[in-house]
Amino acid sequence: MATVIENKKNGKTVSFKFRAYLGRNEIGKQINKYTTWFAPDELTPAKALKAAEKAAAEWEIKVREEYEKEVLEPQRKRERLINEGRIPFTEFIHSFWFPLAIYDGEHKRTTIDFYTNISKFADNYFKDRAIQTITAHDVQLFLNHLRTKEKSQRGTPLSPKTIRHIYRYLYTVFSFALKQDFITSNPIEKVDCPKLPKKKVDALTKEQAEQFFSIVENCPLEFKCMLYLMITTGVRRGELLGLQWQDISFTNSTIEIKRNVVHTAKSGALVDTPKTECSFRTIPLIPKVRLLLEDYQASNEHKFKSKDFLFPSSTDNTKPRDPNSVTRRVKRFMKANNLPDLSPHDLRHSCATLLLSNGADIKSVQDILGHTDASTTLNFYVRSDLQNMKNATEKFGQAFGL
Repeated sequence: MATVIENKKNGKTVSFKFRAYLGRNEIGKQINKYTTWFAPDELTPAKALKAAEKAAAEWEIKVREEYEKEVLEPQRKRERLINEGRIPFTEFIHSFWFPLAIYDGEHKRTTIDFYTNISKFADNYFKDRAIQTITAHDVQLFLNHLRTKEKSQRGTPLSPKTIRHIYRYLYTVFSFALKQDFITSNPIEKVDCPKLPKKKVDALTKEQAEQFFSIVENCPLEFKCMLYLMITTGVRRGELLGLQWQDISFTNSTIEIKRNVVHTAKSGALVDTPKTECSFRTIPLIPKVRLLLEDYQASNEHKFKSKDFLFPSSTDNTKPRDPNSVTRRVKRFMKANNLPDLSPHDLRHSCATLLLSNGADIKSVQDILGHTDASTTLNFYVRSDLQNMKNATEKFGQAFGL
């Protein structure tokens, strides 16, 4: 039953406040609705109170019916909140953006987990602030907060890359809100995207690569195959772990990239699709790597099936291995052999730079790496040294007799 509270002024009742308790939300907070009712002037105080109780009961029935409809039909709630023009930021994120823009059957599990984790920063900062009231100034203050006060789970300052991810997340959120008519302008369009410090690509030099290949010969066969595949084909670590025996053509000396193994905190190692459309590709194997894979296949005491992974989990050949375990193993190997502290992705970099320095054309390297745009290959992997520059200038001079 609705609660009726008399609002008095100078000892005289001037209005009545109605409160209807509708239950609790998903975090246990009470859901209450309020309204104010004015009694006709001609009524006595006693009659006014009776009239207020009757009006409160009728109002509560309507409010409860509307609330129950909203629970069954979320679209009604959306329309009401838009009309009221006051949607809390967190309410918008979890009641509208996630259900409509992310849980749409088109996003990968890793993308969903990424947005789930990255959204916490803005949730904690903006909380119940209405999304319609957030300005460019507010967004800039938020970015400043991330740089100066926010900490990672390890207690360290957030990296520039993480802050850039949060910015892009907000851009996606506000763009969706604008497209769906929740807001009239996108505040983040007036805020510059945080820049990343330029980082030199880590890769093996020719001399380091020679040392690397010499040391690899002493590794166990399985690990040797992994290292050779990473540095000669440029596969990402997830693509490496996604390889199944059916993806190898010993006749054609090729591997096909069809899968990508990712790791999430919630689900562990998962088999997903490659990063982009261009990541689906066929890569040639050099003869040595093909022979190593043939030896590796023949050495296993249990015959591999076509859908078994080349590098499976320790318990099941049909289950993928955790990509993080590969990173740890590569780093231990590099450290133990006094090689540069490189990761599996750095071996991909090394593949690209070694291919280019040995005369491979940009387009071929782009296709091997699975880049969508050749500019990515040029910007990240083309690296000149003084000797290469001397050779280039000498060729120029020879061409014109200079």
